[in-house]
Amino acid sequence: MPETNRDVDPEILARVLRDQAVRKIRVKPPAHWIGQEPNFGPETRKPPEFYGDHLAEMMRQIAEQINKDVLAEYGLADFLNSDNSLNMNGYADGPHTAEKVRADEASVFASDLNFSGARSKDTQEEYGVNTPEAVVPLYRERKKLQKNYQMEMAVTALLHKILGGDYLVVRASALDDYNNGVDNIIINKQTGEVICAFDEVHESGTGERTEKKNQKIKTLAVRGGAKVRYGIKMEKGKLQRASMSNVPVFYLGLSSKELENLLDNMNFDLDGEIQPKEYETFAQLVASLKEQLAVLNGMKNVHFAVFNKLKTFGALLDDFEAKGKNPA
Repeated sequence: MPETNRDVDPEILARVLRDQAVRKIRVKPPAHWIGQEPNFGPETRKPPEFYGDHLAEMMRQIAEQINKDVLAEYGLADFLNSDNSLNMNGYADGPHTAEKVRADEASVFASDLNFSGARSKDTQEEYGVNTPEAVVPLYRERKKLQKNYQMEMAVTALLHKILGGDYLVVRASALDDYNNGVDNIIINKQTGEVICAFDEVHESGTGERTEKKNQKIKTLAVRGGAKVRYGIKMEKGKLQRASMSNVPVFYLGLSSKELENLLDNMNFDLDGEIQPKEYETFAQLVASLKEQLAVLNGMKNVHFAVFNKLKTFGALLDDFEAKGKNPA
């Protein structure tokens, strides 16, 4: 789940962090892991913290570079949070109001309260706190240990590494992740066209989640695509914060085994060489996108606004495919 910037009482958080340290529940990346080489075998897989910390650091570095570029070129400050998600606070001066942004952040906080089980005394005891509100920041920190969240970060990093030269790849806001089922937004840097939104799915093995996503993209295509409250657009050569509508949505899915294979062989150095497994996974994702596009193109009742955008998506997938070829 992307970040929000909701303030938390610093005294409560400091006490919680001290309590967590005593209880040995990790809430900060261990410095000695950063820069450590990934392992290349399932028999010796690192603990979830290893992958979560490396992926979170990649998100931070990508966000830092994009923020620097966007500020220099378009004058937009604080464009992304450190997890590479669109910063909702930046929309308070337009297209939304400060009151609306605060209300949306409260909505995200309430969702996190529900999903974390923070109102349960057992959950509070697990986290070493005594209020539901104190659970949320720790729950958000620990999400990077979950495979679903690690997949979101891994796919975002992969898309950025291969497509980042010509496409802006960002994570959707926390509000749009929860309410609109959007994980990533991609925009063509040259044309300013919003390509599509991606919804990532980690498949545990039954195929049920993937089937639900298949049905979801069909339903959205008929209804007119996704709405994104905290989106982006390029207008007259200038990147702007904007709400979006009629956005085609596709899913990017990996099984648990595929995700593990990717993480075990991923180069966590953004400036390093892209590994064969990364190219292989990217090609697999593009092939899946082509299959989904073919399904939508074969439907008779796709909304006209989405159908018009699907026309150009096929050519862009060819570009994705070309950029993702392993040069070795």
